[in-house]
Amino acid sequence: MRFMMALGVVALGAGCAHAPKPADAPAARAQQLSEEADQAYKALDFERCAERFQAAGEANAEGPDRAEFLYRAAGCASLAGHADAAVDVLKRAVQGGYYDADHLEYNPELAALHALPAWSGIVAEARANLAKAPEAPFMTMTLMGVDAFGSRKVDPEAVQRLMGLEVGKPIVHSGAIFRQKEAALREQYGLAYVQVGMSIYFAAERKGSAFVVVDMVDAEDAARLRFLPQPKGHPTDPEGLIARWNDYVQRLQHLQMQGKMSEDTSCKVANCIGGFGHPDLASFEPEFLAKVPGQLDALTAVLREDADPEKRSAAAYLLAYAPTLEETAQRLQPFIRDPESGVRNGVLRVLASTQEAAAKPLLDVATVADAVTMPKASDRNKATHLLNFLLDDLSPEALKAQRAGLLRQLGDHLVRMSALTLPINRDPAVLVLKQLSGEQYETAEEWRAWLARQPKTEG
Repeated sequence: MRFMMALGVVALGAGCAHAPKPADAPAARAQQLSEEADQAYKALDFERCAERFQAAGEANAEGPDRAEFLYRAAGCASLAGHADAAVDVLKRAVQGGYYDADHLEYNPELAALHALPAWSGIVAEARANLAKAPEAPFMTMTLMGVDAFGSRKVDPEAVQRLMGLEVGKPIVHSGAIFRQKEAALREQYGLAYVQVGMSIYFAAERKGSAFVVVDMVDAEDAARLRFLPQPKGHPTDPEGLIARWNDYVQRLQHLQMQGKMSEDTSCKVANCIGGFGHPDLASFEPEFLAKVPGQLDALTAVLREDADPEKRSAAAYLLAYAPTLEETAQRLQPFIRDPESGVRNGVLRVLASTQEAAAKPLLDVATVADAVTMPKASDRNKATHLLNFLLDDLSPEALKAQRAGLLRQLGDHLVRMSALTLPINRDPAVLVLKQLSGEQYETAEEWRAWLARQPKTEG
């Protein structure tokens, strides 16, 4: 089965796309203010965030985004410790039509307002707005697991307590609160790296599920943070392919979020992030098939040199349209440790799909095994899938020759991955353990016991 482990699951981040407006239009002013507010939010400058979002709402007095801007302003005011001001602006948001009542009710940024007399009325008004809304808001997720991974000295249960999360309860993503928790973990345990992320399923059997992943690196393991230098160039977009790919992704994500994409994700090459079956997407792949083979060097230059990670990521996906699997693998392998996680995600995803489609090993086992230990879950899960497909294509003799070294390097790491709750992070580790062991265990306890029985080797 083709490698498409993330269909219907996304890792949440911040930001949104807006169509350009005339420079003197009120909507353009509101957009500028909202972008300034977003920057303040990311910097945890909640005073400025609240002021800028409120100004954006006031600048967009007649626009459809007004209520959303005021709602965001309320969250920032609450995080800044100004509960009364947050209530005032939140009232204006619901009076202006804000209707995502579940988001409002479970938003951790608004938790300080729950005890105030006005809170229940605000929630009730949002629910009344929801009853007459033109379309349903994006679903609120249920937390199904919290995974803390990567540190030898931090107790996962302590991480969950610090996060203040309850499995089985509704959860709303807050980038600001996650960043605050990262800082607390880094300070408390002297970590070299901490990142908190949330993956959500909006399709298939796990629709409505969310998993929080806390990635950590101990100070003594800082070598895991080794990445390529940040590119600084601005090569030309060959035949506009980079722009066309990003347009495709934007349309695809919009259709997925609206639930308009079927499970048919067919495409003409090994890697397929969402397919081209919908009429809004049908024109893209023929263009990629026609143009990419003549622009391989130019696309590789974008991946190697462009300062914009979004463009590098697009180049990685487009290289799946190289004429042969071997050429795709050869061009992508040097960029497994790109400095930006989004680019690594694309590189590893395409490499995994490419190796799965191949009938022989296309990559160096040592390079792939090294990638399995990278700090971020989105790197590890794809690298581990890639290792699974690579080992599957080794001869029995070559696999036997690799076994001891891989268990020495990755055995404990893979066993710890097998204990994770998020399936896309756990399952590839179990597959690799089965390949290396010849056993069919499923639970982390079974794998831990099996690993303990293996003879220890030096080296």
